[in-house]
Amino acid sequence: MAPKVTKNICNNCNKDVVSNDRDLSCSICDKWFHIKYERVPVTDYDFLQKSDDSIHWVCKGCKGTSQKICKMLTLMHTRQDKIETEVVGLKHCNKRMNSVDKNVSQLNEILPKMVSQQISQIIDDKSEQEKREANVIIFGISVTEEGDSKVKDTEFIQGLCSDSLGIDNIAIDEITRLDAKPKKGSGKFRLTKLVVKDNTSRNNLFCNAYKLKDTKIGAHKKIGIGRDLTKKQREINNALRIELGQMKKDFPHRS
Repeated sequence: MAPKVTKNICNNCNKDVVSNDRDLSCSICDKWFHIKYERVPVTDYDFLQKSDDSIHWVCKGCKGTSQKICKMLTLMHTRQDKIETEVVGLKHCNKRMNSVDKNVSQLNEILPKMVSQQISQIIDDKSEQEKREANVIIFGISVTEEGDSKVKDTEFIQGLCSDSLGIDNIAIDEITRLDAKPKKGSGKFRLTKLVVKDNTSRNNLFCNAYKLKDTKIGAHKKIGIGRDLTKKQREINNALRIELGQMKKDFPHRS
């Protein structure tokens, strides 16, 4: 009878594991175990004996640990995937941030110039308004065909002020016809710019302008008085007039 060759000691019973015992070596801890203590069926044992090295057996003690390790590895892979996704997102964010930085840099170059231009426009418009403070625009005065037009216009405006507005001795500094001279019989009028010498005369004109609606003098009925607006102010007024006209169309019952 051939002697039994000792492989190792069973980790469960602490007895020698010999060559003719049914035993298995754990692929993780490398310890030997009799299959009866590990409750390995004989059929499974026979299968493992016939299989190649690609099939591994793990003892009960290592099985729980291996499951924990597998869970940890799975969790690590999940976290790794999440981190990789976040890294990709950060790269995109970095690109967007670079784009934002570029835009901010461009704005830093352009903005001072834009602000300076806006301030300059506001100052220019304010200066233009101040220049026009003493001006009054009169609408509807017929064009004089004969004689000195300025003399005729002066006489007409003085008569307009005294007869229809109740203003005597208005202080006129200058009278100027604006726009091109219309064709005879066209029914169109040239605007007349009136420059007064003091604010009192100007305010009297605006305060009494409403009287023109009730005037009985035929030549004065189509006359209108307004302020000398800057180009910017005229653009704003035109936009408001268009908006008001659209509102009247949209809400006719409110007119």
